[in-house]
Amino acid sequence: MPATRRPARPKPPPRALPRGGRHPLTQEAVAQSQRARLLDAVGHVVAAKGFKAATVADVIALAGVSRRTFYEQFTDLEACFLAAYQDGMQNLFAAIREALRGRADADWRERVRLSIDAYLRTLAAAPELSWTFSVESLGAGNQALQQRGWVLEQWVAQWRALLVRREREEPKARPVADSSLLAMVGGIEELVRDRLRRQGARGLPQLAGPITEFTLAVLGG
Repeated sequence: MPATRRPARPKPPPRALPRGGRHPLTQEAVAQSQRARLLDAVGHVVAAKGFKAATVADVIALAGVSRRTFYEQFTDLEACFLAAYQDGMQNLFAAIREALRGRADADWRERVRLSIDAYLRTLAAAPELSWTFSVESLGAGNQALQQRGWVLEQWVAQWRALLVRREREEPKARPVADSSLLAMVGGIEELVRDRLRRQGARGLPQLAGPITEFTLAVLGG
């Protein structure tokens, strides 16, 4: 069984507001900043301690906000974790879209390569959050599993959109069922989790070649 490479300790979240005195931010901007810090903090705390051992006290200490502020934003730790999970996945999808921006000339195979490279590099750039949402989310309860179902649906939709492009470029290409796309997504996730456990996030970009080859095979390449 591979060794588990859990991140050692949480790191302070960015985007902290100035301490003391006045600042020009509106109340809404302050609330948004506090929420962002809480979402970042819960990801780091869960990476370091595990979901079951993490507490609200851990999160607010790292985020630098009060307990009252936490409960103005979230009903409990699970709600904060689920919001962070969704936010993290949205950021990941945004990174992939950014990698494809301006590459209208790229054929569908090149877009597969670009997407997977952006996916792995984004995960590698945030080791604690990658561990939290790839590994810890599996043991975070039923709500987290439902959230993961939503994430899988988003991935299938992303690949289905790419297949529409493939069908324009290669009208005779064979169709690919959604069940095959779901199996492909699950396989990619498991490769990522295995690499995180064995080597940590720094090893993720090395998976670009094998995952690209696997994806092209499933999609008809």
